[in-house]
Amino acid sequence: MKTVIWIVIVCAFLLLAQVAMQQAAAAVRVCGDRAKMVKMLKDKYLEQPFAIGVSSTGKTVLEIYTGSDGSWTALITASRGTACIAGAGNSWQTMKQDFDKKT
Repeated sequence: MKTVIWIVIVCAFLLLAQVAMQQAAAAVRVCGDRAKMVKMLKDKYLEQPFAIGVSSTGKTVLEIYTGSDGSWTALITASRGTACIAGAGNSWQTMKQDFDKKT
């Protein structure tokens, strides 16, 4: 249950970041068939699935892929199967969550 809550928090943060990126720069977007995008992340960047979440509308899925070298990619897939890279970077760190802690 803790993992699901953590994934939802990460997904919400990344979706907000995506909106900010879209507004800041309507630059070239890398999109394609999801299967081909996932293969490219695996083969070229050695990234594997780390987290997944479905949007509140149910029309898109956000996936986080990470590599052992700290690389990461946020991939958003629409219901028709088209996937777009929403963000990518390095220095990915998994943080321990304590959902039982009272604040």
